[in-house]
Amino acid sequence: MSIEFKGCTKKFKEKTILSNVNFTIQKGLYHLKGRNGAGKSTVLRMIAGLDKKYLGQIAVSGNSILYLNVDPIGIRPFTIRENLEILWNTFNIKLSEEQLSKVDEFFDGNLDISYSKASTGMKAKIGLSLILVKDWEVILIDEAMSTIDSESIKILSERLITLSNKATIIYVSHSMINKELIDNSRAIYIEKGELSWENIQS
Repeated sequence: MSIEFKGCTKKFKEKTILSNVNFTIQKGLYHLKGRNGAGKSTVLRMIAGLDKKYLGQIAVSGNSILYLNVDPIGIRPFTIRENLEILWNTFNIKLSEEQLSKVDEFFDGNLDISYSKASTGMKAKIGLSLILVKDWEVILIDEAMSTIDSESIKILSERLITLSNKATIIYVSHSMINKELIDNSRAIYIEKGELSWENIQS
């Protein structure tokens, strides 16, 4: 799996996010870094195909792309379990007993509480559960792990590290997530309209 930027230029009002960028990201685990407002979220939306207002081309190999941001996925008045079933049915995902057990662990056994009464972190886990139940080819995570507990982050980190052997995974996080995740990630920097493997910030 790979993501290739070909002559990409992206501007937002008077600000240049990308300036004629040519950059290739192969399969693996990547931490996208940059100053606030540098364009990290914009770049992930461009890769996901949600933002198409740019010049150039982004070629993404692989058909299964998962994009998650801080917006919770859930419907009232259903329970967490019912919301998960709706979500998995949407993607035609059938879970094994092992996967069901892992999901139960991920939610700390709280699958039958009402979505309306769930914490912010619990609501965030609904979307994040998709990482545990399908082998996605491209995973893009924009701050979606920022509100969940450390044990849940550990479960996700182990899964992401395993998936990185055959998928391209890029995440954005302004907080320390998990040491093992960070240690197994390569940093990509966005600054002054460029993507780089080196920190070019002054």
